[in-house]
Amino acid sequence: MVTELTEKIKSSLKDAAKKLTGFKKRAFMAQVTIDYFNSSLRLAETELGWSRQAIATGLKEL
Repeated sequence: MVTELTEKIKSSLKDAAKKLTGFKKRAFMAQVTIDYFNSSLRLAETELGWSRQAIATGLKEL
């Protein structure tokens, strides 16, 4: 299920990700991708501007 996110929520998610580093950041990005984008790396990249490679690494690390 892909959830429609408001611009305010997207901004909050991006801000939260910027404050994290390394494993914690990748894990956060991966979990958001699972929860809100049906595990679609491409959709998360398009909507939030996150690197697909970083999300993929985070998914492997979970």
